[in-house]
Amino acid sequence: MSRVGVIFVSVHHENTLKILQAMKKEIEMDLIPINYVKSADLTQYTYLGFASGIYYNKLSPALLKQIHKLDLKDKKTFIVYTCGSHYKKYEAEAEDMLKAKSTYLGTFYCRGYDTFGPLKLIGGIAKKHPNIKDERLAQAFISDIVLR
Repeated sequence: MSRVGVIFVSVHHENTLKILQAMKKEIEMDLIPINYVKSADLTQYTYLGFASGIYYNKLSPALLKQIHKLDLKDKKTFIVYTCGSHYKKYEAEAEDMLKAKSTYLGTFYCRGYDTFGPLKLIGGIAKKHPNIKDERLAQAFISDIVLR
């Protein structure tokens, strides 16, 4: 069976980690925090995901730096992210890099509880996300790309 690894950054409310944990219930995978990438053996993975919350309207800069640095020639890659609101294609920069360096399989995103900046004053947005529906959609996504 092909091995699946996901390099991730999940900071404020761990929304992205919640989605990855839901995916992990569906498909066996290793979750690799961004600060453990240097010590991880990425050669063992056929599938390599990159997951992040959205920070200042972008995926984590540390995650983008890893995508840029890593040799992904023989990898099947994907992106997972959570965001308070979705009004633009936050994954565009990472997607372009992955399409150039790997076999890119797609992106999963959902809303996630967000209290960044002034949103904190109103108690945040997307308060009930990720929810069970988001988790099930994430599970369907990972099953589809790994088991197809």
